[in-house]
Amino acid sequence: MGLFSRVKDLLQANIMDMVNKAEDPEKMLNLYVDRATEEVRNFQIQVNRAVADKIQLEERIAALNKEIAQRTEQATLAVQQGKDDLARTALTLKKQAETSVADYQAQLTDQDKAVEDLQENLRILSEKLEKAKTERNNLVMRQRRAETMKKANEAISGMSTKDPMADMDRMKERVERMEAEAKASRTMVNSGNSMEDQFAELEKSKANTEVEDELAQLKAQFKKEE
Repeated sequence: MGLFSRVKDLLQANIMDMVNKAEDPEKMLNLYVDRATEEVRNFQIQVNRAVADKIQLEERIAALNKEIAQRTEQATLAVQQGKDDLARTALTLKKQAETSVADYQAQLTDQDKAVEDLQENLRILSEKLEKAKTERNNLVMRQRRAETMKKANEAISGMSTKDPMADMDRMKERVERMEAEAKASRTMVNSGNSMEDQFAELEKSKANTEVEDELAQLKAQFKKEE
C-alpha cells in the first residue's frame, strides 16, 4: 500500500514541478506504475493462495463428512453383528472426524472472511492502478505538451534576439542609401557639366568679342588710310 501512496503523491504533483525536479518525468511515472502493477500482481497471487486454502478446507470438510457417514454405517453394522468393540472403534473415529470438521469449519469461516477482505482490497488496488495509469497517461501528454511549448517559446525568443527581418531592414536601408548616393553623384555630374558649359559659353563669347574688336580696329585703320 505504501507504493500506491507514493504513486498518489507523484500523480498529484504539478507537472511543471516534475519537469523542474525530475530528469525524466515520463520515465519516473512509468517506473512507479510498473512497480504498482507488480505489487497488484503479487497481491493477486496472495488472493489466489487464500482462495486455494479455502477450497482445500472445503474439500477436507467434505471428506470428513463422508468419513463420518461411513463410520456411522460401520458402527451400526458392528452393533448389528454384536461386535461392540468394533462399533466402539468406529464411533471413536467418527468422533475424531467430527472434531476435525468443527475445527476446519471454524477455519473456513475465518478463511471466507479473509478471502472476502483480500478480494475487496485487490479490487481497490486494481482500481487505483487503472486510475494511476490514466493519470500517468494524462501527465505524460501534459509534460510533452509543456516541453513542446517551452521549445517553441525558446525558438521564438531566439528569433526575437536575432530577428531575420531586422537583417532585411538593415539591408534595405543599405540599398536605399546606395541608391541615394548614386542619385547624388548623378546630380553632381549633371551640375558639373552645366558649369563647364557655362565656362565654355563665356570663352566663346570672349572670343567673339575679341574678333569683333579686332574687326573694328581693322575697319578703323582702313578708314584712316583712305
